[in-house]
Amino acid sequence: MFCGFTDVSRAQQTGTVISSDPPGAALNLDGEYQINTVAPCRLPENISGKFKLKASLPGYESWSGEIVIAPGQENLFSFAMKPKTRIKAGLRSLFIPGWGQYYSDQKERSLLLNVATLGLGVGTLLADSDFRKKRDDYFRAKNDLDFAGNAEEIERLRNLVIDRNRKAYDAETTRNALFIAAAGLWAYNVIDAIIFFPDKKLFFQGAVPRGVPQIQGRLNHDEVTVVVATSF
Repeated sequence: MFCGFTDVSRAQQTGTVISSDPPGAALNLDGEYQINTVAPCRLPENISGKFKLKASLPGYESWSGEIVIAPGQENLFSFAMKPKTRIKAGLRSLFIPGWGQYYSDQKERSLLLNVATLGLGVGTLLADSDFRKKRDDYFRAKNDLDFAGNAEEIERLRNLVIDRNRKAYDAETTRNALFIAAAGLWAYNVIDAIIFFPDKKLFFQGAVPRGVPQIQGRLNHDEVTVVVATSF
């Protein structure tokens, strides 16, 4: 079911009016009826009961709560939307890469940073495991060299120690490079969430968002009539 977008100042003085600050929030009411509309709006007079109200608006944090619509009287509901901020985006990305971008509605950017940082993190852990294994191999070979019994065995083990020391060094270098890359990407993700935080501005004409379709629902027993009109 849909309710109509109306200019509240011209609306009839009965029924239920829901408004948001700023106006233009997308509303979802869940109760005896499922109602989707945009604030400010006036619900049909015969709508009453308890509803869960959820509101969303680009650039603002979601809002939710419960409202009780009393029948046969004027019901006025209003709420304020908190704007999303760069600082909150940065703090989120500080804890989870991409969370700040997701918070600021940059879903694709969020997924990319999250996957990339996770990939580098996993790669660093695997590289660290490989380094530890090769370091242990080096120490075992070195220990065997210390207890070598003849010249031929000493020469063989010396070459083995050199080879395993080189492999351990290469593995350590790879691990350190991946760790630096992961840390750098994590830091970039925080900076990106703050510096490239989107500034979203909404434009309104009167009480109705400019260019938004106005959907009016008329109830006539079991029949619902929907009228769509667009204002520019």
